[in-house]
Amino acid sequence: MNPIIAPRKDHEWEIGGTFNPAAVRVGNKTHLLYRAVDSNNISSLGYAQTINGTELTSRSSEPVLSPSTEAESFGCEDPRITLLEGRFYVTYTAYSRRGPRLALSSTTDFTRFQKYGLIGPDHTDKDCAIFPQRINGKIAILHRLQSSMQIAYFDTLESMVDSKEYWNQYVKHFRDYELIGPKYPWEHRKVGTGAPPIKTDRGWLLIYHGVNLKKVYSTGALLLDIDDPMKVLARTSTPILEPEMDFEKNGIVSNVVFPEGAIVENGDLFVYYGGADRVCCVATAPFDDFVDQLARESNGI
Repeated sequence: MNPIIAPRKDHEWEIGGTFNPAAVRVGNKTHLLYRAVDSNNISSLGYAQTINGTELTSRSSEPVLSPSTEAESFGCEDPRITLLEGRFYVTYTAYSRRGPRLALSSTTDFTRFQKYGLIGPDHTDKDCAIFPQRINGKIAILHRLQSSMQIAYFDTLESMVDSKEYWNQYVKHFRDYELIGPKYPWEHRKVGTGAPPIKTDRGWLLIYHGVNLKKVYSTGALLLDIDDPMKVLARTSTPILEPEMDFEKNGIVSNVVFPEGAIVENGDLFVYYGGADRVCCVATAPFDDFVDQLARESNGI
């Protein structure tokens, strides 16, 4: 089954790697956006589609979202997709000589994208994902400053885009907005958002990544309170997914499983992830059993 997406040698725009896929399920189709790297190490986003979650039914011959601004001069990287109020919002990392910044775009058809520009602070920031519904009337996003994961809230999409003053104040006290920081050995170096949260009867399910002192990237999971996502209800103490296969251990960056998409279909959880910064992969688990087991990890939270 894996990898489900690999570089195509006859497509220069993705010859250097196809990895870190975002995912969203609508009807009987799963839409995927993946990071594609060309021979100059510049990233753009490609598109693919699957019906059964693992086998592709279509794939773009050209990038669907490419660098077009100074803030993206080194690439558009690592997308996440959220269906919010009838539109697909895609967060991604805009990379330039100033470093990584948060960026936002949207689409209705994964062919034409509207770019809104940068949405985060003028600091190194990555791993942004939007909650699929408002929290107490506000748009909520997850992101990573330094080694920890934070939450930010906005009244409207417009205020998210025009947010310079908000972020100037936010970064002065960003620890006050911290969801989690490194805690266990497998995530001792840093933690960051994986896929956008999934609403369950037990809370928000959040798949995330952690990096240990040997720079091994693994995957864990959280349960967050529905009304107050800052409240962590459960957290995995060991990885649910870690580099084991050759395509996860050997690649452009070795020993990496990097989740960016998660969907539920026919009772199964599908987690889409990048393997060793080279290929796209998927892992599955029975959804209800997975959430039930995670809920039992509440001791010590």
